[in-house]
Amino acid sequence: MAQITSCSEKNEITDLAQKQSEPSVRSSVILEGCETERRGLEIGPYFQPVTDRSVHDVLYVDCCDEGELQRKFHENPEAVGKQLPAIDAIWAPGRPLADCVGYEPFYYAVASRVFEHVPNPLGWLQDILDVLQPGGVIALVVPDHRQTIDFFRSTTTLAQVIGWSIEKPVRPTPTQVMEFLSETFEDDSTIEFDGVVPLFHELKRHYTDQDALGFAQFVEREKYYLDVHCTVWTPESFVDVFSRVITLGQLDCKIIGPIEGFVGNGPEEFLVYLQKNMPAKPGVPSGV
Repeated sequence: MAQITSCSEKNEITDLAQKQSEPSVRSSVILEGCETERRGLEIGPYFQPVTDRSVHDVLYVDCCDEGELQRKFHENPEAVGKQLPAIDAIWAPGRPLADCVGYEPFYYAVASRVFEHVPNPLGWLQDILDVLQPGGVIALVVPDHRQTIDFFRSTTTLAQVIGWSIEKPVRPTPTQVMEFLSETFEDDSTIEFDGVVPLFHELKRHYTDQDALGFAQFVEREKYYLDVHCTVWTPESFVDVFSRVITLGQLDCKIIGPIEGFVGNGPEEFLVYLQKNMPAKPGVPSGV
């Protein structure tokens, strides 16, 4: 796996950034930790894929079918002038990823701005690790809630992550829906997150508490998949929670990062890698 190991290498990437467009630079930095010369996955590419099919041997995976993606695409004002790539495999909620991608070997997986939407993050990560070869890497780009509409929400805890891995929700739960809709606000791009943020009750909201309650009841009654931010992270909280998850033996990987302020990124996101452990050698104690 390629890694940035010296100041000179970091400077080379910075110089490269001055010669390329921001999306291209962002992608090159995200993929720096991946074996992109080998077969990979991108999960939830939508209209802003990190990988490039003309360059990378990559399979595009999404939880939505083509019709649903097209509907979201045409309703999204940010998609104007963009293209929606075809999806190779649908990862239907509740199905193992391996069943959906044909059990072929992969050496890396990329998911940009997807992780926070997943109702069972530990189960989701385990499913991806299951299709990766030993040493394979998951590259995650995750929003830092302190720079987003999730500003007032509490970070996701170890207890929540473990609880969801036991309960195995296949769609956002009523609690996740209620929390997102009742604790977020409408960002009109005037909020200075690094300055003084107005009090929550002073901000315009997309949904009232009554709306949030109604949606929470609806998703439970109709078993409806309402796409919300199920989890909330900072770089520090991600490392804390998943370091403890690994210590508990619930994921067989190591954390590389997080990387904040990487070249070409948005101010509200960080990059982190999870690398699948190599199998222990016979007769050699674990960790040696």
